[in-house]
Amino acid sequence: MTGEHSGGAGSPAAGPWRQVGECGARARRARGARRVRGAGRHAGVVVALLLVLLGGCTLAGPAPRDPRPPAPPPPASPPPVPDAPELPVVEVGVEPDLRVGIVVDVPSTRVEAGGAVEVVDEAGRVRGRGGPGDAWAIRRSGAGVEAVGRAETVRVAGSLVFRSVGDAPLTVDGRSYRGAVIMRPGATGVTAVNVLDLEAYLLGVVPLEIGAGRPAEELEAVKAQAIAARTYAIRHMGRRSDQGFDLYATVMDQAYGGAGVEDPVSTRAVRETRGQIVVYRDQPIEAYYHSTCGGRTAALEEVWPGEPRPYLRSVSDERPGGGAYCESSNRFRWTERWDEAALTAALTTGLRERVAISGPVTRVDYLAVSGSTPSGRVETLLVSTNLGQQRVRGDSIRWVLRPEPGRILNSAAVTLEPHGHGKVTSLTAEGRGWGHGIGMCQVGALGRARDGHSYRDILSAYYPGTEIVRLYR
Repeated sequence: MTGEHSGGAGSPAAGPWRQVGECGARARRARGARRVRGAGRHAGVVVALLLVLLGGCTLAGPAPRDPRPPAPPPPASPPPVPDAPELPVVEVGVEPDLRVGIVVDVPSTRVEAGGAVEVVDEAGRVRGRGGPGDAWAIRRSGAGVEAVGRAETVRVAGSLVFRSVGDAPLTVDGRSYRGAVIMRPGATGVTAVNVLDLEAYLLGVVPLEIGAGRPAEELEAVKAQAIAARTYAIRHMGRRSDQGFDLYATVMDQAYGGAGVEDPVSTRAVRETRGQIVVYRDQPIEAYYHSTCGGRTAALEEVWPGEPRPYLRSVSDERPGGGAYCESSNRFRWTERWDEAALTAALTTGLRERVAISGPVTRVDYLAVSGSTPSGRVETLLVSTNLGQQRVRGDSIRWVLRPEPGRILNSAAVTLEPHGHGKVTSLTAEGRGWGHGIGMCQVGALGRARDGHSYRDILSAYYPGTEIVRLYR
């Protein structure tokens, strides 16, 4: 989660953050194709009840060692989706399908066939066929969609399903995807939903969230990321059903890049942890994660409104003997500066978005931190401008104090030093970490793996009091 992602974080270079792969045989693909007609209906029994029957089959892998610093992972995600009143329903022992919103409510999109393709309506009738290289332009048509191909146009009142007859992936707007793709009407445009097995989805998530090309010595951290991402997906199935899918393919949930981003080390980690999730008292956890904690993670309630979680409390990332597991991150410690023009521009945008203040900020009278959380993050930021005094709480400080347009502040673990007499003419921020700070620290996980920690050690460190169970094989 983050990821910022509810799930994760990512780095421009390596990409932990933003937060499921080819699971083999032709028979499984056929089963997945049959599921498409019922996409969105997850049959089975409530996870929380059935995990009791599984026991806690805790597993651990080899212990990698390597002193090389990891490439820094990416930034975090927006605030999480509120808890659903019920946990998702999943049939224990059966790998579930997942619906991922890969293109959401756009004026038009394009799908291209990598091999033989069938175009099917909601009643299961084949409305068109295509071969390698065939393409369709998709747009909304009334309460349905239309697909304009080279030889024909298919128009339906509801949705259209594009499914490969063989193994070739489909391409949507230049990205390739395993499984099937549903084109459905959105609020004003069209939405593309990739329907595929959970494990196939993870193959396109883990390389973006923890970074592709990781050395073998960091495999245990990649396994921890795979399990966290799987747990996040299971926990959040159905959360966005009003939009016709389970998860966004962005840092709104977990970064998902489809088949084109798959990576050998990530694929190995996904397959060697198949079906494993993290649970607390027999329920799948809210498996939030972020890039760099800066030496200590944050408790959930320090960052976002909501009930505390016993397994999402603040934990130290310090190594025995000194230093932090995440100190190799280029955002472990950082400095940002604003001149007067940059500060008023940032506050104009940020206060409008976060506290609904209208009008431009033309003067900053004072700016100060009022209280810090137990993990050292800003509790409340007091800002007095020509528009009056405002209180900005928790993680919202990162949106209010953007260092530049399109980039939020690295973290809320920051000290602020305003400059000027009578009014603030410049501001300096000294901070640590990257992301919301909740749950697993991705760079810390990489550091722990290089120090010989197993993925079980890593997950139990960042999600204390939890255990790992296998939901399906």
